[in-house]
Amino acid sequence: MHPNWKTRLKDCSLKPLNEYHSRIEEFDIQFTGLQNHTYTFTYFINSAFLHLFEYAPLDDCDVEVQLQFTKKPTLFILDFALSGTIKIECDRCLAQADLPIKKQYQVFVKMVGASAEKSDRELDVIFILPDDTHINVAQLIYEFVVLSVPGKRIPCITLKDKSICDREVLEKWQKLNQSEDTQNTATDPRWDALKKLKENDKK
Repeated sequence: MHPNWKTRLKDCSLKPLNEYHSRIEEFDIQFTGLQNHTYTFTYFINSAFLHLFEYAPLDDCDVEVQLQFTKKPTLFILDFALSGTIKIECDRCLAQADLPIKKQYQVFVKMVGASAEKSDRELDVIFILPDDTHINVAQLIYEFVVLSVPGKRIPCITLKDKSICDREVLEKWQKLNQSEDTQNTATDPRWDALKKLKENDKK
């Protein structure tokens, strides 16, 4: 689990709109009535899911999520296994590419007393109250999909396929950089004149 997964995604939250309510309910896990056992849930994540979130850094993906939900008397263990592809934009040439991912994440859900703060979170731990009846995993899945994207997105290097990159954009960037280098190396004629005076003094 990435140590800063909550901090990195604190601004990417569910849209508080009623029209999305039924879509989010699909990710409810009703744990009341379940025996202490391990249960499997499968979710298929795509662009429609990503658009449920404001300020999402991704536009599209095709990811299958296998969730192993283990219920214990006062503790739930959630093991997420993500596999599929995420559409990313190259940081260097802006070309679109499908990046394969295969990641695993684990979260613990603990029941606490009524006096505890329900919103408190320790690292990889979510607290719920004894009278809670379900937990929604939509936000968690969203966070894990986003965290599966590498910080540096250059698909031609990651996927070892040079044909992915937009050569035209790269050539324009190269020409621009060369132009800037030329301007930076150009000398000020006033300094050239002073340099000549200094050389003449030495003669």
